[in-house]
Amino acid sequence: MIFFYISLSTYICFNIIKFKKAFSKLQKCKYGIKEYGNWIFKNYYETFINKELLAIVLIIISFNFNIKIIGVATVIFYTLMFLIDYKNKNKIKINKQIISRIIITILIFLGVNIWFIVDYISYHYADIIIDNTAFYYIILILMSYFAYIIVFISNLLALPFDKLKHRR
Repeated sequence: MIFFYISLSTYICFNIIKFKKAFSKLQKCKYGIKEYGNWIFKNYYETFINKELLAIVLIIISFNFNIKIIGVATVIFYTLMFLIDYKNKNKIKINKQIISRIIITILIFLGVNIWFIVDYISYHYADIIIDNTAFYYIILILMSYFAYIIVFISNLLALPFDKLKHRR
């Protein structure tokens, strides 16, 4: 169980840097849905074909090995990814538009992660036959991999709030 919490903490540290990069790209596109969507697919080497494809190996490990092995592999992988990306500083300007998008993204992640943690704790303290931990790792890895798409969705969800603010 300790590997799950440690891997979750390294995963969150790496994702803070990755989502900061995605939000800075969103700001450079001036929060435009079409501009940001075009940027995502024009720069697919940066968004989809990157060093994080190695996380697919973690998904394969989660199907074939013990859960402790996937926990240790996740800790090592996301720690290395954090250390590699930590040097790249992406600045975001804090304004009302970016705050609403950050809040929506955090709510998406909190909803999924709290559900995972509660279910994981209930698994270890109850007599449940099926362990879903490998499924949790798969979802978390995919959420990290598709960070730019999640920011795109957050941008879509925040647009009605921006229009309400401008009416006042």
